This record gives sequence, C-alpha cells and structure tokens, in this order.
Amino acid sequence: MEDLNFWYPALLFPAIPLMMIVFGNRYSSLSKLIRELHDRVIQEDEVRVKFTEQIELLTDRLFLVKSMQTLAGLSFIANLLTIFFRYINIPSVAFSFFGVATILLSASILLFVVEIQKSSSALSKHISDLKKWINFILSRDYFL
Repeated sequence: MEDLNFWYPALLFPAIPLMMIVFGNRYSSLSKLIRELHDRVIQEDEVRVKFTEQIELLTDRLFLVKSMQTLAGLSFIANLLTIFFRYINIPSVAFSFFGVATILLSASILLFVVEIQKSSSALSKHISDLKKWINFILSRDYFL
C-alpha cells in the first residue's frame, strides 16, 4: 500500500463534507430544542423539575455533536494533507495522513451513532409523557 495514489483520498474526500453537513444539521436542530426548552423553563416554574433529565440529555448530545464536528473537520484536514503530500511525492507521509483521516472519520461516525441513540432515548421519554397524559385525560373524561 506504499504506492498510495490519488484515488484513495479522492474516495474519502466527498464523504467528509457530507458528514459535516449532517452533523451541522443535527447541531441546528439541537440548538432549536435547547432554545425552546430554555424559554419554557424560564416562563413556567412547575416545568423546571420536569425537564431536568432532558437538560442533561441535551448537554450530552451537544458535547457529542461538537466532538463529531471536530473529528470530521480534523479528518478533512488530514485528507487534504494526504493529497498534498502525495502531490509533492512523499507517499510515506501521505499514507500516514490517510490512515489518520480514516481513523478520525470513523471515530466521528461512531460518536454519531451514540448521539442518535441518545436522541432516540429523549424521544422515547417524550412519547412516554404523551402516553401518560393521554391515559390521564381518558380516565378523567371517563369518570365525568
């Protein structure tokens, strides 16, 4: 594999920016959720206790998204360095940077999977709350 040509980094090159777009979209939706939750907590006293667990999940998810974006950005830089060092004909350094780029992108994707699991957990809590409210309303209307 010492003969690293331009095709290997070229295959990785378009994947990294696409992952960064996906991570950026997740960050945007997460920041919207945090702002909405902030407004509700500030306005309503009884809501504060209820949302403590959600705030912790959002904090964890925000850290994961930040880490995913950082690793993807570093992977993109390493991939660019792979192309550069191959261009100036230093294949051993190019090979090393390609390995780093691949590892960083893999770590970023693994964090993405963890963040999706946390996101699903948060949505499950919302569904559970909705079911409780529906059952409460149905039982209350039944006795009226």
